Amino acid sequence: MFLQQHGEVQCRPVECPVPSCKNPVNITGECCQSCLNIDECQQEGGLEGHHCHQNTRCVNTVGSYVCECLPGYRRIDKFNCAEIDECSTGEHGCDVHAQCVNTLGSYHCVCQVGYGGNGYTCEPICNQSCLNGGVCKSPGKCACPNGYTGASCERDLDECATNSHRCTDASVCVNMIGWYYCECRAGYHSPVIDNNLGTLCQDVDECEQQIHTCHPSAQCINSDGGFWCSCPESRGPNCKLSCIFEGAEVEHGKTVSPVGQPCRRCECNYGVITCREPTCNCSLPGSGQNSCCPQCDRQLACKHQELSDVILMHGERWSYQCQTCECLYGEVDCWDMKCPPLLCDNPIQAPGDCCPHCDDLCSFGNMSLSGKPCTFAGRLYESGAQFADPNDPCVACNCKDGVLCCSYNFNCGDDAPAVGYDGLVASSTSVARYSSSANSDQTESSVTNKQFSVSVQVANNSAQTIGVSDIGRNNKTDMSGG
Repeated sequence: MFLQQHGEVQCRPVECPVPSCKNPVNITGECCQSCLNIDECQQEGGLEGHHCHQNTRCVNTVGSYVCECLPGYRRIDKFNCAEIDECSTGEHGCDVHAQCVNTLGSYHCVCQVGYGGNGYTCEPICNQSCLNGGVCKSPGKCACPNGYTGASCERDLDECATNSHRCTDASVCVNMIGWYYCECRAGYHSPVIDNNLGTLCQDVDECEQQIHTCHPSAQCINSDGGFWCSCPESRGPNCKLSCIFEGAEVEHGKTVSPVGQPCRRCECNYGVITCREPTCNCSLPGSGQNSCCPQCDRQLACKHQELSDVILMHGERWSYQCQTCECLYGEVDCWDMKCPPLLCDNPIQAPGDCCPHCDDLCSFGNMSLSGKPCTFAGRLYESGAQFADPNDPCVACNCKDGVLCCSYNFNCGDDAPAVGYDGLVASSTSVARYSSSANSDQTESSVTNKQFSVSVQVANNSAQTIGVSDIGRNNKTDMSGG
């Protein structure tokens, strides 16, 4: 090495770095010793071999080597690595319904009993079929869409019998397969032509329309939803409070049966006829032999076409392959299913759906505070409000300009109650399926969500009492005064 300073040349020895290897060598033409690149990983032990222990992998470097830990192991020192228990540390990718099994340097996942899959994705297994759009929610348990119930969602939820409908006092619930609707009860009529859901019902004046059952000698007096008969002094001593029924006079307090309906009983009460169907309690001894209660006679029962262990009694209805079926005196009769009415203009129908339905009516976009309010469970909510059903934590609702939309999550809790369906339901379901082969594992996402919506618009009626159908069920709204 030389330096030039003020015209003079000074020479000094070259400063060589310390070699990193144990046995450096001199190479011709080079001033400093260097290390030959010996691949220590080719030999184990000795002066020219590596000293990596088990659970490591030797990686050669220039003039040396390093010991890398194998997958599933962590470093202890320069030459040693210890196994990692991913199951204990939580460093695994097993499904929440799978068991993590630690192995030497790795782990594997096994789905819990009642679930199927590759361990990284596990889906519940239902040995029974989940019918009518139901999905397997947990091992052996189907989650049923609104309007259905039963272990396999095979039974229609009778919203009328279970009082899970939204009909008012002025309307009566009519059960259908998978849904229901409300129609004005006797004594009321609809002021609009299309009132399939029975949201608007007003009183019928039976006296004015001459459709009452008062004796001709008595005076008919109209009342809300009905009428009553009176004998004022002006009617004279021959005024009678008997009934005129099917063209014949029935004395007050007497009971008769309509022609061709021996089990139906109609009673005259001061000129007003009231008819009732027979009351059948199938739990009582001998009820199966009562000719007026064929629904109690197991000899008149029917078997489900697909579920052989499901027995349906006389009069029960269910859906099968997009048909409505009924058990009639031991015989199964089926016909095309009637689909519910819809609010939307462009309903959709997915493959496998028996009826079309509205797309997600709950996607209102930006919610504003302007617009008409909504009524829900007896409370008034401003437009833009988002709230939970006070009687069902699995239901979330929002209101926009008088339109109420509620989403029901039937994965909420293990014992979620069956939910009625009034035909205004927007449902969207993607059922999870798991498939595997020797070369690939594929899993589709699982989304289970049901919505229902209620839209009620009331015309301006003066001096009228109108029954408005909403979730309160027993609301009677006075629309008087404009």
